Amino acid sequence: MRAPRLSAFVILAALTSGSGFIHPATAAAPAAPAAAADPVAAGSRVAMAPRKLSPEEQADSDGLRALAKATPMLPMERVEIKVDAPFPIAAVSAMTQDKQGNIWIFHRPEDRNIDPVVMLDAKGKYIRSFGKGLYAIPHGIRIDPEGNVWTIDAHNSTVFKFSPEGKKLVDISVGEIPDATRPFCGATDVTFGKNGHVYVSDGYCNARFIEYDAAGKKVRQWGSAGKGDGQFNLVHDISLSADNILYVADRESGRVQWFDLEGKYLGQKHFGGQLFSAAVAPDGMVYVGTHAKGIGYETDSTIFKFNPKTGQVIGKLEAFAHQMTIGADGTVLPGAVTVKIGNDPNSTSILVFRTKK
Repeated sequence: MRAPRLSAFVILAALTSGSGFIHPATAAAPAAPAAAADPVAAGSRVAMAPRKLSPEEQADSDGLRALAKATPMLPMERVEIKVDAPFPIAAVSAMTQDKQGNIWIFHRPEDRNIDPVVMLDAKGKYIRSFGKGLYAIPHGIRIDPEGNVWTIDAHNSTVFKFSPEGKKLVDISVGEIPDATRPFCGATDVTFGKNGHVYVSDGYCNARFIEYDAAGKKVRQWGSAGKGDGQFNLVHDISLSADNILYVADRESGRVQWFDLEGKYLGQKHFGGQLFSAAVAPDGMVYVGTHAKGIGYETDSTIFKFNPKTGQVIGKLEAFAHQMTIGADGTVLPGAVTVKIGNDPNSTSILVFRTKK
């Protein structure tokens, strides 16, 4: 039997903590009054007061801010898409795009009778949804080369593969959860090899990524906790390039590392602060979603585009990217944990960036 859905307060409070963890005893304590925050920018996220940083953390985040200030904006249009769905859309954890340009969102509804997986057309009109009752903490969503939909639960540490119509095809239980009482202690993301194998990042309590075959059988795993090459401090995102390089977001170390398909360390780029997401674009460039530590995600969050062969940072977008996807047409889908983006408090919008025409 699957774990019960955790309350939005517990989930969102955990997201605003440095590690992504919150113990149930802490969650049960009376909540302190929330700090004043822009309700449009914060959406349904819990407001977070600035956290006192160590000198090392402060310098690291200051370096990230300096890089953001020195980097030019990318020539992309910021587009707020109003969602037309027959039910409320709660905190959106991730978004992706299929080959037809449809947008898939993975959100965290309060009501277990509401589907977490939602398919929209490019203009935000509802097409279909599914997945009610399957998840404790919806976290990541991806579309494989055949058009199937994969989702990741960060509490139960499960990976589901669905047909585009919502038929469940594969169910992978990642297992080996060090502390099942923690709301966030499981897998985070998935990416796909050309041979049908899948690679899962398992970073909230573990520090590894795992290879499975097409049927969901475990092949091997790599990684350990730490700050060295090939070690991780919260593996949050994973993406595979056309030339078979795995890019892994090492969130709390503020860096992206890359590996071959056998887990051999090949390189890294440090940005500073927190690095939530890493996504390979069709042109081979890599986008990363960063955030300077110590303040809410609506502030000091930057998406960088860089060349992994040279390390050159090409440009930036200003947005928080929790789990990012780059569409086949170059659309950037940040997948931020947010709801309200536009100025209308009665509507729900999602944010994307599209190439200027």
